[in-house]
Order: sequence, then structure tokens, then C-alpha cells
Amino acid sequence: MEKHVFEAALAGLLHDVGKLEQRARADPWNPAAGIDPEGQPIHATYSGYFIQHYVPAAYHTALHGMYHHQPDKSPAADKRLSLLVSLADKLSAGERADADQDEKRKFPQQTVSIFDRLYRGKDTKNHYLPLRPLALQRDVLFSSEQTEGGNTLQAYEVLRDGLRQAAAQDVGDPETYLENLLAAMQQYTWCVPSAYYHSMPDVSLYDHSRMTAALAVCLTDFPDEKLSSWLGVIRRAFEQKSTAGDDAALAEPAAVLIGGDISGIQDFIYTITAEHAAKTLRGRSFYLQLLTEALLRTVLRELGLPYTNVIYTGGGHFYLLAPLSALEKLPALRKSITSTLLKAHGTALYFAVAGVPVPLSGFRLGQFPIHWDKMHAEVSQAKLRRYVELNTGFYDAIFKPVQHGGNQDKVCGVCGIESEGVVGGICQMCSSFDTEIGKNLPQARFVALGLGQPNPDQQSTAYDVLQSLGVQIQWIRDEKESVGSFKVKPQRVILWALDDPGYWPSCNLPAVHWLHYTVNQIPPKSFDELQKEAHGIERLGVLRMDVDNLGNAFKYGFGEGEGSIASLARVSALSMQIGLFFDGWIKRICEEQHDRVYTVYAGGDDVFLISPWNDTPLLARRIAGEFANYVHHLPALHVSAGMSFIHGKYPVYQAATDAGEALQQAKSKDGKNAFNFLGETWTWGDFDLVHQCYEHLLKLVSPEKDGGVGAPQALLQLLQQLRADQKRIAGQSGSAKPVFGPYLWMGDYHFARRVEAAKSPVKEMLKTVHKDLQDNTYGSLPLWSAAARWVQLYVRAKKSKSNQEDQ
Repeated sequence: MEKHVFEAALAGLLHDVGKLEQRARADPWNPAAGIDPEGQPIHATYSGYFIQHYVPAAYHTALHGMYHHQPDKSPAADKRLSLLVSLADKLSAGERADADQDEKRKFPQQTVSIFDRLYRGKDTKNHYLPLRPLALQRDVLFSSEQTEGGNTLQAYEVLRDGLRQAAAQDVGDPETYLENLLAAMQQYTWCVPSAYYHSMPDVSLYDHSRMTAALAVCLTDFPDEKLSSWLGVIRRAFEQKSTAGDDAALAEPAAVLIGGDISGIQDFIYTITAEHAAKTLRGRSFYLQLLTEALLRTVLRELGLPYTNVIYTGGGHFYLLAPLSALEKLPALRKSITSTLLKAHGTALYFAVAGVPVPLSGFRLGQFPIHWDKMHAEVSQAKLRRYVELNTGFYDAIFKPVQHGGNQDKVCGVCGIESEGVVGGICQMCSSFDTEIGKNLPQARFVALGLGQPNPDQQSTAYDVLQSLGVQIQWIRDEKESVGSFKVKPQRVILWALDDPGYWPSCNLPAVHWLHYTVNQIPPKSFDELQKEAHGIERLGVLRMDVDNLGNAFKYGFGEGEGSIASLARVSALSMQIGLFFDGWIKRICEEQHDRVYTVYAGGDDVFLISPWNDTPLLARRIAGEFANYVHHLPALHVSAGMSFIHGKYPVYQAATDAGEALQQAKSKDGKNAFNFLGETWTWGDFDLVHQCYEHLLKLVSPEKDGGVGAPQALLQLLQQLRADQKRIAGQSGSAKPVFGPYLWMGDYHFARRVEAAKSPVKEMLKTVHKDLQDNTYGSLPLWSAAARWVQLYVRAKKSKSNQEDQ
């Protein structure tokens, strides 16, 4: 990374840091001591104070950023850096052009949840993020209508002191210092509003600052004259005072929005045999996280960009901002990465990367989603045209027959691919997902990524592939371990804390400290062993979930047309908040299950879990309910889920397919927000009713020693038979609604006989079921029937292994 790029990024990142300093003062209305304001706002003097006192002297060029409000008043002879940050700030802060016309007032000094700004109505209540350092805790991640009140000053002091301490650490390497400061700003300013006077404080200081830094880097491509001209155009445009010629300037490209996406992920993870699946599955999944990071680091390295330019990474894809010159470098970069992945994984995985230019006008309110959509379209097209970048080498690389074949002893028992590296029935690559990753991940507290020069010589194992992209891996399990066990000494280290860290391991290399929440608690059991812990029938439940219409939230959630408040910072804030739930909070939910849930994947907006079947439906409901609370029960933002049943030897790829089909059934329901369970799709509200029926029936038919009342289990079969008759009659009539038929009087007859013959408390519980059916003209029969099937599976006596496999 070149010096001028580093300086632009650092000045952009720290240009508004004074807002944190100022709000932690008892006298915030006075300029910072010892700083000449030079006509700048008071918070700018505190930015200068922070830089002078807590940023190493070698990086004091960042002081130029404090003059971003009036760059011409900077005392420096060269005002270019101030000009860069000024323009970048305006483009990043397009969100502040939406001063709340209904509430021209001073807002609380807390960030409003970004979910309050999606599909916002007049009566939407504001929920505020607590002023706390980022942590995987409910009272930190979940916003509330309550504000800090009189504790605001003390809360800001804690955040300020944490950032001061991080900024003062000189690691001796500019690029590492910049990224470490970025990570610290995420931890301490993620909840600090960038602005709250006469502007809805829904964008954090972290999101605004990092996007300003990213844009400042992109603008280094342009001469001072162009920057000065654009700054005038942007000021007039935001104030709606444009003049002749401004429209042409606004149409000029200023940056490139780049998207990277790994395709083939599902087949790569799931297309493995049942044997050894539990050992390799999680390793494969986490390997893809590491591979995504390695590819991102490769792109940043080859384009000469700092990590500040990353908008979002997760779920096998990433997005970043780059200078216009990056477009010329993408073809060669794409070819190089394709060759690396082809050598390592054949055609199983493909990396698509594409970029679209974004004009100045693209950063105005409502405009950025248009270019976000174009970028996704370009990435999709790249995935459809895979391998064309190889040019003349395309045919040989993809279609040329291999020189061996037909040797069953050389076929891997996990992935099914024939290779010379098969030992003990497993190839080196599949074995490495277990030995190098799967076995280490559950015990790891940190993952150290050593960044250095790529080494493409050998790609036999997962570690080899990562090292071919310039990344080495070390696992840190406890406080006794330090960073440094790498084959080749890296240039610097990225430390991922997989949970809230109580400490950071010692490292004698320049190191970045990132919070990288990951579900790493994995049962030390095979799937056969795990299914034996199921109650009743020995089966596993396979659960897949994702957010409904999330793409539409990015496109239209902030409004459409002139009424849109969409901006770069808001898009990045939404990405981060969604990621915190799926990468982080689901970790906490799964931990409550102890060693009973196998997390194949949780990240981006997707979930894939395997657990004893009886745990799975309520686990799904818990996740859906927690997400609803997280987004304040926003009607247009919710999750759907699908569950299938498998036995321990069932092929993983087929289990994934079955659960995926169940998920699609749920998503086919109008309005979605649904769960496909036991072959039927329920809204989450209806599933709650099914669960209530289940609990009632379970107590009704369970023996007294198990807390039940001991009613005959034949009742369960009766409810299912009545439902089958109801569905048959409805099918004959062609009606989607319940139709009157014999099942009505048959149900009344059978229930009357059972009630008459029963004694208390069975009698009263049977009456409850019968009354509910009658009150709803048997419209609630689907609920009771599904509940009966659920109870049937739960109380079924365990059978022999051979009988289980025959079912």
C-alpha cells in the first residue's frame, strides 16, 4: 500500500473522531485545549486533540482531516489531504441531507437502530443502541426504546478511553496500525451516532468514518483541480442549488464498487458421503470463511487497498470500494485467482469478481442501491461466464481427460474424487478439513492469520491453498499460547477473536485485533452418536433458515425515488447489523444447546444446523423469535425455515437438499415468515399454536411417571385420521378451505365416547381438545393433527438399529 493511500485512509478514518472526544467532556461547548480552531467546528478541534495526544507522531498527517469542513483554512501548505477528506465526507455523509422535517430538534446522543429506518412509517418508534463497546451480549446488541439518560457522559468516557488506548499502540507498521485502529473503531464507535443535531442519528461514527476513509482512498486517483471542482458541485447538489454543468459533473465516475463471490459453496460443503461427515463438515464450512478472507486479502493486496475499503464480508462474498484504476487490474486478478482455485479444487469452487463505476451522483440519497444492484448483476454475469478469463487455456483446464481413472482404492471416501493422495480411504484435502481445521476449531479462542507473500507451489491441503493466497493459520487455545508458530515468518498478523476476548495473545509481529464472532462449539460425536440422544424416534433434524427478501430491503427498504434515504453508510450499517445476528447472536443461542447442535453454517443471513430431531423445531422457533426481537418485529423483515428428518448414515448432500426443499416450501407461502415442519408450512404464529397443542397432547398421553395423565395413545392416530379425511374431502371439492364432511360427526362421535369413558383429569383434557375443534368447526384440526404426529414421534419407543434403518 502506497504512502499517499495510507495517509488518505487514516485522515478519513479520524476526521470526525473528535465527536467521541467532545461528547465525553463535561464542557463540550468549548474548543479543545491547545488547538487553534481555524474557523472549524468545535468537534473538529477535538479531532485534532485526539490525533495530537493519542496517535503516534509518525502518523500526524491525519491532522489534515480535521479541516474537512473548510479545507481552504488548513494551515498546511499542501491542502490536498484536507480536500480529499472534505469531498469524501460529503459523499459518505449523503445520509445527513435528510434532516427530519417533523422533528427539528436535538436527538439523544445514541444511534437509532438501522432497522427503524427500513420501511419506516410515521408511527415508528425509535430504538437506540446502548452506548457500550461491542460485545456478544443481549444488552449490547439488542437496541431498546430506553436511552442512557443521565449516564450518557460516563458511557462516552468508557468508549473514549478504549479508543484512546488502541490508537496509542504503535505496532511499527502503518498498514497494521490503520487496520487495528479500524477494528478498535468498530468496537468503540459502532454505537456512537455520527450526527444527532437536526438529523436522525441512524448512522454510527464507525460506519460514516470508514466509508469516508474508503472514499478518500478512491479519490486519490484525481488531481486537486478535479477534487475542488467536484466539491463545489456536491455542495450545491446537496443544497439543491445546482448550476449549469453540474449534472454532467455528477455523472462522472468517482469510484468502483467491487463484489466478490464464491460459487459452488453448497455442493462443496454438502456433497460428501455420510462416513466421516461429522468430522469434515464443519471444517469445510469454516475453511470457506478462511478462503473468503484469503481471497479478499488477495484482492486488497493486488489493488493496493487498505481494509478500510471493505464494505462487508461474510457468507462467501464481500463488497468493497476501489479507485477507478482498479477496473483495469480486475481481469488479470480474476485470471490469477481462477488458476489457483482450479488447481486446488478443480471446478468445485469458482470465484467471481466484478466491479461497476459509481458516479458522484451515486452517493446521493436514494442512488447508491441502484449501483449496488448493478454490481450484483455483474457478479451474477461473471458466474455465468466462469473460466472465460483463462482464454486459450480454458478447454484443457476444464475438459481435458485426466491420465488416470478406475482405481477404486484411490477414490476418496468423503468427497468421492479419485486422486493419488488417498490414504486410508480419504484424500489429503478432505483429511485436512478435519485435521487442520475441524479438530482445532472447537477448542480455539483465536485464529491467527499470518499475511505474507503467496506460495503457490503445493496445494494438497487446506493450509496449502490458503498459503498459496498468502495466508497462514495458527490456532490459539489458551493464555499460555502466543502467536508465531508459522512455517514462514509472515509480514503481519490478523487476530480473529471468535468470542468476546478476555485477553489478546502476545505476538512479536505487527498484529490486528478483530472481533470475528463464529459458532465454533461442535459436538464431539458422530451423527450416529448424536441421533441416539434424540427422544423417541432416533433421528436427526436438519434445519435451514434465511432472511426473506433481504435483497429487497437493501434496494427498497430505505424508500424509493426521491423519498429514498438510502446511502452508502446506511447500506454498510445494515450489512453489519444483519451479520452481527447471524455470525454472532446465533452463536449464543447454539451454546445453550451445549453438545447437542452441530452448526454446519451460520453467517451472512443463512443458518444450517443439525441436532437431535426433538430439539430442532424449538431451536428454529427460538432463532426466528430472537430475530424478530432484534429487528423490532419489522413486518417486512423476517426469517423462514425448513426442517427435514434424517438418520445418521443419510448422505449429507441429500439432507441439505431435503431441508432446502422444505425451506423453499416455507418461502412459497404468501408473505413467507414461515416454517415447514412435518411436511406442512406454518406461519410462525400458527406453529406456536401447533406447539401449544403438542404440549397439551404430550401431557395427555404421557404416563403419570413422566408427568402425564396416561390417556390412550390411540387418540393421536384418531386426530391424524380425521385430518386425512378432511384433506381428502377438500381435495375432491377443489377448495383450499376446510369443507364439511363426515369427519365432523365422526370426530364428535369418537370424542364423545372417549370423554364419557374417561376419568379426571383425562376427561377435562379431552374436553379441551374437543371444544377447540367444535368452536372452530374443525378448522383447527390441522394444528391438532400435526401436534399428534409430533407427539407420536416423541413418545415412540426406541427400536433396534436394524429396524431403525429399515424405516
